[in-house]
Amino acid sequence: MKRNLYKVLVACGALSMVLPACKDFLEEDNKTGETADLTYSSKNGVLGLLANCYSYGRGWYGKEAALGLSEMGTDLFYFGYDNKQKSLCQYNITSAALESNVADNPCLDQYWEMLYAAVDACNNALVYIDQCAELSETEKQQYTAEAYFLRAFYYFHIVNLWGDAPYNDTPATSQNFAPTRVAEAEIYGKILADLDESIDLFDKAGYTTKADGRANYWAARGIKARVLLYAASWLSGQKGKQVEGNSTYSSMSEQQLYAAAQAEAEAVIGNTSYASLYSNYADVWTMTNEAYEDNQEAVFGITYSSDITTTANCIPKRYRLNNDGSAMEYNNLITRTGYGRGGSAMLLMFVSMWNNGCGDLGNSGQKNSQVFWRVAVGKTTIKSKETGKDVEVGAAYSPYGRGFTRYTPSLRLWQLLEEHRATDQRTEATLLDHYDVVDGLQKNVESNYPLLQDTAIYYCPLDGDSPEGQAKQAWAKDRYRIQFAFGGDIPVFTSGDLDKATPTETAKKVSDVYGDARYNDAKIGGSRSYPGIRKFLDDVYNPSYPTWDISSRDAIVMRVSELYLIKAEAQLGQGNSGDALNTINELRTVRAKEGEDNTLSGTCDIDMILNERAIELCGEQMRWFDLKRTGKLIEYVKKYNAQASGNIDEHHLYRPIPQTELDAVSNLGNGFSQNPGY
Repeated sequence: MKRNLYKVLVACGALSMVLPACKDFLEEDNKTGETADLTYSSKNGVLGLLANCYSYGRGWYGKEAALGLSEMGTDLFYFGYDNKQKSLCQYNITSAALESNVADNPCLDQYWEMLYAAVDACNNALVYIDQCAELSETEKQQYTAEAYFLRAFYYFHIVNLWGDAPYNDTPATSQNFAPTRVAEAEIYGKILADLDESIDLFDKAGYTTKADGRANYWAARGIKARVLLYAASWLSGQKGKQVEGNSTYSSMSEQQLYAAAQAEAEAVIGNTSYASLYSNYADVWTMTNEAYEDNQEAVFGITYSSDITTTANCIPKRYRLNNDGSAMEYNNLITRTGYGRGGSAMLLMFVSMWNNGCGDLGNSGQKNSQVFWRVAVGKTTIKSKETGKDVEVGAAYSPYGRGFTRYTPSLRLWQLLEEHRATDQRTEATLLDHYDVVDGLQKNVESNYPLLQDTAIYYCPLDGDSPEGQAKQAWAKDRYRIQFAFGGDIPVFTSGDLDKATPTETAKKVSDVYGDARYNDAKIGGSRSYPGIRKFLDDVYNPSYPTWDISSRDAIVMRVSELYLIKAEAQLGQGNSGDALNTINELRTVRAKEGEDNTLSGTCDIDMILNERAIELCGEQMRWFDLKRTGKLIEYVKKYNAQASGNIDEHHLYRPIPQTELDAVSNLGNGFSQNPGY
């Protein structure tokens, strides 16, 4: 059962460097000075403040704008026809702060603000937890551990987006000062110090279980493994630097950091009572297991209440104020549905457009002034042409996707998933390669597909111009629409060459097979109609109808499978490629279809590990960072992403400091400056 216990109650005190004092989330009251002292002197006040620290994670995980910053502009995804971050995906971004613009906005200005607001909430929590007389010593240890964990967590996002950045470890009291950018090597040292403090305090408090969406001892050790891997691969490996300002880690070499990452990963993997792999990979994604604390593989997650109308699912409003003194709201690319309701948008981000059915599949919905190509508002049925009876399809049913196309899986990702379809469970659980017609509505599209049984659209990974592709196209003529990866009459991509392929805008030509000009239509092009990602849908076992505009699915930030991949990469980083291959094969054996050998052979290298991370973790908001930290971002984009390959260069390894921050500081060029190239 999804919980509603851990709700956002209050917001934090004033934040330096960004904006004026934060507003109380419910009453929009400043809580600084004596007011804050009074509010946060009680246990309930502290719990509310701590809950607020967690709430900022909902602005990143499961949200459209953050997906653009964490998955797009990589080898695995292209932008769809109405993507709202095309400049970001193509590496045409600048430092301009675009505020409420939703046409094309990387939202870096608002994420800078949000992440530093989150840090300040944690800094305030650390002060008031210590001062609260109502808390027992064990409670103080646990809550302090959570605040340290979350501060490290948010700074980890900051340093991996911008590199050198201001570092605050006390509550802000004024916005009028001159911030200094701290070296990323030093920020890594501070992140690791916070995580170690968190782990020690969680251990003392005995807090080791998943509950109420909160961090715990094992979550802290898992995230520490990730941070150490980044410190080894990026800080030492790509930058040739060591961790600074931390006596435990500053003397560690790249190989020693890898060894430390491996040790943390092994510790979490070894505690199977906390997290372990499902034998059936699809069980990771079923809504039965979507809650962080209920998911067997989850190590840490960001929670969303099952009641999507509650403000507990929303992030706090901004520190920045409107002209009337009220708190501004974050861009709806971050909030998705505003402040009256909230949840994860992941089910919407990787699916086709609902009217990609074009004219060939008919209007299976009921047109009215609000909705087209889906069931009418307020209804749950569609009338069958065959029987004249209403067929139950559910509220907000949309037959072939959603009303927009944000992110399309690349040809490379499609091929990676297809490569081991015969042996690996993950292909079918990850790739949405067909759309079905609801039973009873087959005759609604009979005129075009008189032999249609269940499948309406099938995305075939073959070259449609190959003999096998042509045979499949002929077979599909009266049964369903078939769209090939490339070639054939209705290709998804313009080319089979990975460095040239982009989503098509229309069918290649008037169909020779179907003999009907309706196929030469923009709605049928690969930028709107493509194989999607099904694992984020609200029911992975019945994935054809992603209907809702928001989901209560928790965002699993770390799964135990990632720790196997961290361990493998750490082993490789220490020169143990054979051990790394064995670790990958441990994971692949569990992911195997029953009775199949799913193991890999050969020599393990970083490309093999990145391929495995793509298959296991695609869409889970890590790919851009993985490619950056391993030195593969530019290489992979040039080889596999024709939308972005012409623009990307070295300066894109860091994001631009928002212009609003540059305009606000008094020491520009003297301790605070823009990242090179912007």
